[in-house]
Amino acid sequence: MTVGSSTTATQVGSVVVGARGLLGSAVVRAIRASEHFMLDDAPRVRWGSPVAATEDLSVIASALAERSGPWAVFWCAGAGVNGMDRAAADQEVAQFEAFLSRLAAVPHKGAGVVFLASSAGGVFAGSTGAPFSDASPAVPLGEYGRTKLRLEAALDTLDGHGSITSVVGRFSNIYGPGQDLDKQQGLISHLCRSTLHRRPMSIFVPLDTLRDYVFVDDAARMALAVVRAHRSSSARSGLHVLASGSATTVATVITSVAAVAGSKPLIVQGVSPLTSMQTHDLRLVPSPVALRASEETPLAVGIGATWRDMFAQFVGARRG
Repeated sequence: MTVGSSTTATQVGSVVVGARGLLGSAVVRAIRASEHFMLDDAPRVRWGSPVAATEDLSVIASALAERSGPWAVFWCAGAGVNGMDRAAADQEVAQFEAFLSRLAAVPHKGAGVVFLASSAGGVFAGSTGAPFSDASPAVPLGEYGRTKLRLEAALDTLDGHGSITSVVGRFSNIYGPGQDLDKQQGLISHLCRSTLHRRPMSIFVPLDTLRDYVFVDDAARMALAVVRAHRSSSARSGLHVLASGSATTVATVITSVAAVAGSKPLIVQGVSPLTSMQTHDLRLVPSPVALRASEETPLAVGIGATWRDMFAQFVGARRG
């Protein structure tokens, strides 16, 4: 990992773990566009091998300790989805814990922030009394939500480290170009693909189910905003709900995709074992810091960007 010598006193040297994912790649874009952050070179984490991944993360942690100026880690990694098994969860948590342990084990030349991307939907799945805020109790229903809480608890171990601040961002449903369609998540992207290929798509929740959708680039800006806020605060930790603050039904999302695509998605409603892990009402109250930073992308605009990206890939694949 290389520490940039041209960093100004106001710039935060930043590393994004999970930089190839939907949120991680957007955080990279946001850092590159920001005057307050700069992107450090870091080894690509070899997630295919737990041993190699731990080695790569250890290299990143050691290099951050040597940084003389301010730094930040945006942990956007994680392959977990609703229905994940305990073995996959244990591996994900173990790698994060190993990284934190290495980070806390050595003296640091500069002050840093570790930002963890968590999931509002996962941790509030069994909660009641929507809308949910920073202060709402977490009640997960499945392994995915429990894993997010385990990661948050692991981050709490940094509270006693004087030079490191820990920040949790509980995101609402993030969507946008670049969603991993191999995962069983991302309603908007899957609707776009289903419409594009004219293939039926199964939906396992009622159409009046309420969710908060936040465009991925808005989500990335929120992440940077809360890290900046905590750099200037005396608080050594923080937890924030990062969301649009607008609740939308599944039926409205389907209608919006149809308006952008010019064709109605083919929907098959059903029930699966995962249905019981989905709360009906997941309205959210965004953290004030996130709201101040948000340049909220209207849902129709975000769906349009997602559709155009997928359409371009579809056309490119056909030509190829």
